[in-house]
Amino acid sequence: MAPPHDNSNIPDDPAAQALLIAQLREENAQLRRQQEILMEQIAAMQRAIYGRSSEKVSADQLQLFVDGVRSADEIAEVDPADEAPDYEEPPVRKKKRGPHPGRAPLPAHLERQETHLYPDSLDCPCCGEQMEPAGEEASEELGVVPARFFVRRRVRHKFACRHCEDAVVRPPLPPAAIEKCQAGSDVLAAILVSKYADHLPLHRQQAIFRRADVEISRVTMGHWVGRCADLLRPITAQMRSELLATGCVQSDDTPVKYLESPGPAKTGYLWAYVGADDTVVYDFTAGRSRDGPTSFLAGYEGILQVDGYAGYNQALAVTDVHHAACWAHVRRKFESALETEPDEAAVVMREIQRLYAIEQQIRDSEIDLGADRIAAIREQESLPVISALKTTLMGYREHALPKSRLARAIEYAFGQWDGLETYVHDGRVAIDNNSCERAMRRVALGRKNWLFAGSLEGGDYAAILYSLIETCARLGVNPHEYLTDVLVRVGTHPQARIAELTPRGWRRARAEQNS
Repeated sequence: MAPPHDNSNIPDDPAAQALLIAQLREENAQLRRQQEILMEQIAAMQRAIYGRSSEKVSADQLQLFVDGVRSADEIAEVDPADEAPDYEEPPVRKKKRGPHPGRAPLPAHLERQETHLYPDSLDCPCCGEQMEPAGEEASEELGVVPARFFVRRRVRHKFACRHCEDAVVRPPLPPAAIEKCQAGSDVLAAILVSKYADHLPLHRQQAIFRRADVEISRVTMGHWVGRCADLLRPITAQMRSELLATGCVQSDDTPVKYLESPGPAKTGYLWAYVGADDTVVYDFTAGRSRDGPTSFLAGYEGILQVDGYAGYNQALAVTDVHHAACWAHVRRKFESALETEPDEAAVVMREIQRLYAIEQQIRDSEIDLGADRIAAIREQESLPVISALKTTLMGYREHALPKSRLARAIEYAFGQWDGLETYVHDGRVAIDNNSCERAMRRVALGRKNWLFAGSLEGGDYAAILYSLIETCARLGVNPHEYLTDVLVRVGTHPQARIAELTPRGWRRARAEQNS
């Protein structure tokens, strides 16, 4: 039997043996580091597939890690907390749960269809005498007539002169969204809202119409969608101008498959841009290069709040554009490190929670503080927390395992640090770009249903219609009422007054009419 180890390569010289042992120990340490990195990657993939998607971590959970955190002497010679300015931890905001409000009444504006019910017999069950009316009790339940279609039949009466045979007059047809189209603007609006607000692809809408004995081909509906998007294009161009004029824009992107014949589906991208006034404009590009945001933001001056994606670098390189980073993205990096380096990650996440607690106090204020007052509060309360956190991260950075989750999170944070402090000094800027990510949620939900855009033009149409519907949702405007009205008017509306047809301008005009 062969010996378990081959010692033929071991040198006889003690100095050479010591050198070999040192080399083997170094090699063993490198293999251990590689093993830890690979185990982290496996854990991350398992979590992405099987783990929870929520990023919420309660303060009590973080405290469990923090209570067992290693002492600062084990991390660095200088305690970062000793150099940090003192501050008071914001109180935890507890939701007050009042009494249950009970069942909400049915809307008063709905049509009431009354049914009167009487007893089968009016003879008294006790004495047999005839009973008399003694009041009534009423109850209500909600009813619905699904997809009630009707036909508008317009009869134009012609008049002719008895004295001249050539004089014949007739009234013109009312304006239509699409000339010679069988669908009215309300039907077109219903198709657009169902697809881009309720995430119903056209083949499902075709099935719904068929149940009402109305046959509309999904190819025809797709043609209508494109015609409507072209009509509404000037409105989204005006919205882009108004969005860039706010001086504070958030941006994010998400992939969208599109078809380009011949060949398999390709990956395009929908970019969302959210202004300080909650105007949302989407832009579709065939790729994820820097040309997309650079073209959209051409001529922009102000603050651009984005994550660390390098595609925004060219837009941020403009002198008059200032970067604001996202604390939610930083928090997300450290949240992923809780499994591998829970002590350090929990400390960082607890400090970030303090920043969000300050923002919650600002939002809960009963008065409008204004941008200047918000910046003053942040400089007084949030800036010391950020400074202390930076010192803490510098201490962790010296001892973090290279390529570990903690090290990557720290490097990401320091790579964005100047942008992370931007929101402190400008009250218009949010602590994160979650508002823009919420705009991406509408696209993500729709993408699970319609799967892909039919073409490059289809992606462009989706960007236009998503812009209008998402902005309507944020402004509290009924998108069906808005599109029904605007689709008819946009074709003849003066270009100089196109701002009246944006969701914001339309809502303002309606409010003035009702006042």
